[in-house]
Amino acid sequence: MRPRIPVSPSSSARRLDLSFLRLATFWMLQAGNIIQSFGYFLPSTYLPSYATTTVGLPATMGTMLVSLFNATAVFGGIVLGMLCDRFAVTNILLLSSIGSALSVFLFWGLAGNETSHTGIALLTLFSISYGFFAGGFSSTWSGIITQIKHDSSPGMETGLVFGLLAGGRGIGNVVSGPLSTLLLRQGSVNGPHGSGGVTGYATQYGTLIIFTGITAIFGGWSWMWRYISSVIHSMC
Repeated sequence: MRPRIPVSPSSSARRLDLSFLRLATFWMLQAGNIIQSFGYFLPSTYLPSYATTTVGLPATMGTMLVSLFNATAVFGGIVLGMLCDRFAVTNILLLSSIGSALSVFLFWGLAGNETSHTGIALLTLFSISYGFFAGGFSSTWSGIITQIKHDSSPGMETGLVFGLLAGGRGIGNVVSGPLSTLLLRQGSVNGPHGSGGVTGYATQYGTLIIFTGITAIFGGWSWMWRYISSVIHSMC
């Protein structure tokens, strides 16, 4: 096809705008993204074995819980992405972090082997709530890019920032594997193997559950950082 405008005989590649790398905003948002990813992948990895060995559910039920987690993550991504278009991204990150942490501490952590019906109910609630709040965390990247572009320059390469955010999440994915092995090893010292705990905290998964909840909380680190910065600025 013939272009409407003649092609220039000489062209030069546009320089990448890396000014955002000097912004504290980028690194605070990236820090929360990496910290959240340290624990995000652990429930989908260990939920089936936890459901069978600790709660005493059949193996098919553990698979269904992971499927439920993935299904609700779709709706969580849509809702949190829409909220990022209307509200400050740090507020949405805080919402995702609090919702994820509460689901871990209240539902997964309390799902012991006291009764199978209670265990099923708590793990089902956990899969739904954690899948919604934590699964939709990556949908905030569009809001993060908008915030960084606002603080940096309109000509910033959004694809590069998106790639760095995805790379940060990849770091958490890789590190969470060997790290979870150490957490389970520590939990096996503090709690019994398999079933026997009234709650999840009293089993070998207890340390893993606590770690997942803590990393979920600090996924909203950027909101905490902005709040602390505003307090310091007002005092000065």
